[in-house]
Amino acid sequence: MNDQTPRKNALPPTKASGNHLYTKLQVHFGGDVQDIVLKSEKDPTCNELGQVLQEVFRVPLDEQLVYFRGQRLHHHNSSAGNRPLSRYGIFSGNTITLVGKRGLL
Repeated sequence: MNDQTPRKNALPPTKASGNHLYTKLQVHFGGDVQDIVLKSEKDPTCNELGQVLQEVFRVPLDEQLVYFRGQRLHHHNSSAGNRPLSRYGIFSGNTITLVGKRGLL
């Protein structure tokens, strides 16, 4: 299903397991497509997404440009970093695009 078309039956935002929530996202980076899982105690935030992207793709936080449905997430400033991904409509099963230059992490 294309990420641009609305889903008739929306996926649940996260899967609960014990005290943790798991959110699975598909990430496009360069020519690479990879699934990542965000593990958090409550709704995952933009900061948590940035940290996982830094660990998995070795793109420093200040070099990351994250797009969802053609819109850029402004997750670098302090006020937006603590916002839950659900505020942007990002839930488990969605696809995001990462643009950035890999660093030496």
